[in-house]
Amino acid sequence: MSRHIMKVSSLAAFCMGLSILCVPITASAEDEVPCPHPDGITFAIEPYEPINTLEPVFRAIGEQLSERLHCPVHVMITVSYSAEIEAMRSGHTDLGLFGPLGYVMAHKMAGVDAIAVLSTPTGQAGLYTASIVTRPSTGIHDLAGLRGRSFAYSDPASTSGHLLPAAALRNAGLDPDHDLAVRYAGTHTAAFEAIRNGQVDAAELNSETIADARAVGEYDPKDYVVLWQSEPIPQGPIAVAAGLSPAFRQKLLTALMSVDVSKIRLNDNGKDTVAASRLTPQTDAAYDGIRNLTPIIGVDTHRGP
Repeated sequence: MSRHIMKVSSLAAFCMGLSILCVPITASAEDEVPCPHPDGITFAIEPYEPINTLEPVFRAIGEQLSERLHCPVHVMITVSYSAEIEAMRSGHTDLGLFGPLGYVMAHKMAGVDAIAVLSTPTGQAGLYTASIVTRPSTGIHDLAGLRGRSFAYSDPASTSGHLLPAAALRNAGLDPDHDLAVRYAGTHTAAFEAIRNGQVDAAELNSETIADARAVGEYDPKDYVVLWQSEPIPQGPIAVAAGLSPAFRQKLLTALMSVDVSKIRLNDNGKDTVAASRLTPQTDAAYDGIRNLTPIIGVDTHRGP
């Protein structure tokens, strides 16, 4: 099999093997800088929310990119954060949306490079926050009170759903994976549902998940006790594979800058789930702060062999 999946049918078979959702987007015409592969490029998305939430958003982004690149864009939502990193490392994808932690891991393991990020109308990288919350009924008032209690992270490669809460717990004198009864819910939404339904004593909860839940009437601040909240975190980047040519990278960056994010909605109620209106260029150095924290979870993401 070639490095890139050459037919839509082959792409579907590949996706089934990785347990991912693939959305083929057709191209309109050839361009002066051709597609890297005859059947287009693949765009992987980490599953930070359920697939049925992410799929329409990134289908719309893929359609805009396809039109601007004159090159088919096949959108794939992977089954886990680590599956996206592996797809990049093994050369099966050309472009990926990562969280900050997933990105620095993929940069180290697969040589991917940050190229763009969701931004505010003024062109600044979008920001969000992580938090650790409990319910009033648990009687827990601080992080130290979580010792021996059940706790939901989202995914091991999540920034707000693992790395930063783990760092906060470590700073509070707790072993973030052994002093609590830890579970990985899989997504931020699943972690929220675990605390909302009383399945755990505490959980990670980021600002984007709160905004989503508030928009559909499922979040009331009085139902939760915030034990810790992070400083603002830069949104994770869209990153390109190491093997893409400089000419196509530039073409891709230009196309990304023209994507109109403001017209893309995540929820049927028409509310945006990110405080962003467009994409802006991003660099690897923006994630050095995240990179410096990764030893807390036993991962070295610093540059070099």
